Amino acid sequence: MTTVTIEPRQHSLPPETSAAAAGIRRRRLLEAATLLFLAAITIAVTAVNLHGFPTVQDDEGTYLSQAEWTRRGALAPYTYWYDHPPFGWMQIGALTWLPFFRGGALTVASGRGVAVVYAVASALLLYLLARRVGARWATAILTVLIFVCCPLSATFLRQVYLDNFATPWLLAALYFASSPRGRLAEYIAAGVSFAGCVLTKETTLLLLPAVVLAAWRSCDRQTRSFAMVGLGSSFLLCSTAYLLLAVLKGELFKGPGHVSLQSALEFQFFDRAGSGSVFDPSSSARQTVEGWLHTDSWLVVVGCVAAMLCLLIRRARFVGVAILIVGTTLLRNGYLPTMFIIVALPLLALATGLVTDQMISVAGRAEGRFGRPAALTGQGLVSVAVVGGLMGLAIAWQPRLDQAFTADNNVPHAEAVRFIRESTIPRSSRIVVDNTMWQDVYHAGFNDPWKTIWYYKVDLDTAAKKELPDGWRDINYILLTPFMKQDVKTVGLTTVQTAIEHSQVVARFGEGASAVELRKVVK
Repeated sequence: MTTVTIEPRQHSLPPETSAAAAGIRRRRLLEAATLLFLAAITIAVTAVNLHGFPTVQDDEGTYLSQAEWTRRGALAPYTYWYDHPPFGWMQIGALTWLPFFRGGALTVASGRGVAVVYAVASALLLYLLARRVGARWATAILTVLIFVCCPLSATFLRQVYLDNFATPWLLAALYFASSPRGRLAEYIAAGVSFAGCVLTKETTLLLLPAVVLAAWRSCDRQTRSFAMVGLGSSFLLCSTAYLLLAVLKGELFKGPGHVSLQSALEFQFFDRAGSGSVFDPSSSARQTVEGWLHTDSWLVVVGCVAAMLCLLIRRARFVGVAILIVGTTLLRNGYLPTMFIIVALPLLALATGLVTDQMISVAGRAEGRFGRPAALTGQGLVSVAVVGGLMGLAIAWQPRLDQAFTADNNVPHAEAVRFIRESTIPRSSRIVVDNTMWQDVYHAGFNDPWKTIWYYKVDLDTAAKKELPDGWRDINYILLTPFMKQDVKTVGLTTVQTAIEHSQVVARFGEGASAVELRKVVK
């Protein structure tokens, strides 16, 4: 009897299919390598000299101290009054297991490591967004390098500002809203991401038209209504959690004996002292804008010009709209904080990159009309202009980047904290500080929010009347920083000002205008 062996059929892919699969693998490896490269560049720019530059700011300490209290089941060490949605410092609190939160002379400087994590997230999302809206590989990399290496970014991206934590959420929302396949799930993800952005920094709500426009452009006409409903409903469902918090605490509307969301919104949008007009040379707003331009005028000017051109390019129109909204906001006479520019930085870089990419495309299309020599000449001119522009930016940015990498602005604060830790000051004393050193003094043994007192609370928190019945006489020491000295007069904190006037210097750290003083109140 003859045994017949049947060999299994060998299935082989056609050569063209195999080549296509290999091409996909190569592209994925290239994209992964690009993302790693951009992450490394971002870390190098933002993490070098993290503790030394720039000077620690009161807002940074505010968010870090509030983040610490979220781990204790509270939203703030003092009365939470709805100044910002708490999602921003909740994110910080969730990342405190990372090693950069431990050690270092200043808690605020150590906490800046979390800003580096978010800077990396912003850089990678900006690259993915540029690629999704059709930018070439090279121009997408160019976009991220402009964003990361700009002196404004080298200064602001390393600071613990809510704007830095809102930026990745905004870029994620724009990325999902620009879905090339028009998937409903991505539009829902865009709504959730933008809700995360607004719950991190509420002023970013102004950029909602840009997110909607990006989704409107990318979705199919037949399914546009589903896309808009998915985006809008997911955004509203998530963002109303802030309202629900106020409702559950009985603090939605104004009333006697408690803070309210209504009062906070009225203060933020109507009652807060404005910064004046940017056209008034003596206004605070004008000084803020001049400070941005002094740090780097190139990205701001070039990015604004590119934004106007983006309005003429269909795939980039949402970027132009977003920058136009930010620019229009500058023209009002409302409050203009220094960190307002942060959210605009990736948008300005994206506008510059997309306009550059469009110029290359226009030069390439000239081949079909005028023949290859003309096309080569056009693309060559664009390439030369881009390379020349990058060299010019490198020369213009170099002094400011050197300062970011080498300056040590926080020595007085670190010396003051070291002195407090080693001092024999009775731990029952009350010390008024700003939030740049609040956590350090608190953990040096003055572990009660009414022993280590943030200077704003002395005059503005209703609980101060109970905790400090004799006003300035119940204060023992003041750790006075230059910013605090200026702010006390500007805001009109009369109790703190009186305590300063009745105090004498115990120790001074640093020299000149940046000096920090430990003052003892003489009763």
